[in-house]
Amino acid sequence: MTKQRLELFSDGVFAIVLTLLVLDLKVPTATGLAGLREIAPALVVHAASFFIVGVFWLIHHGILARVTEISSRSLMFNLVALFWITLLPFGAKNAAQHPLDPLGASMIAACCGAYLLSVLGARLSAHSTIDDNDAMRAWRLGRIWIISAVISIDFACAGLSWFNPWFGYAVSLATVILLVVMPTPADVERRRLAQTGTDAAISASDATA
Repeated sequence: MTKQRLELFSDGVFAIVLTLLVLDLKVPTATGLAGLREIAPALVVHAASFFIVGVFWLIHHGILARVTEISSRSLMFNLVALFWITLLPFGAKNAAQHPLDPLGASMIAACCGAYLLSVLGARLSAHSTIDDNDAMRAWRLGRIWIISAVISIDFACAGLSWFNPWFGYAVSLATVILLVVMPTPADVERRRLAQTGTDAAISASDATA
């Protein structure tokens, strides 16, 4: 399978999952503010779930954009990652209907951790442009340790959600917020190139002084 076909297939799955999320929203039986109060939990869960899936799609897209060679193992890891994404609508629906029930919160947190674990496996089993850059390889190793820690915390909070569902909700949102604020490979490369250019200019200035 070519990278383009893999991207199209993955994008299609993400698009379907985002559609399924909105289909779970039901028209409230009441009207006015009473109707808004009735549907408020479902709207909050929908917004959070949409944000989670959207950020995971951005991560997925960023990884595949730099991949140059795809192995059969990376295809399998990618398929498993998409499986966890497809379970998010079920967890979101359960959380919307029963916010304090541990099942929905635990499933969302577990899906976050399992998705990141599967994506990490897919990335490590494929060849990327980062693998050919010594400086970026060092950065990648640090990123792997951070993601591994996030995965462990996600799974731990998925278990703790059975005692208090807010563990699952909090860690799921914290995970995607961390992924948003973390620098992307493109950001790191631009920063390193800018630093290299600055160092070269300083060296040239010192040489002519």
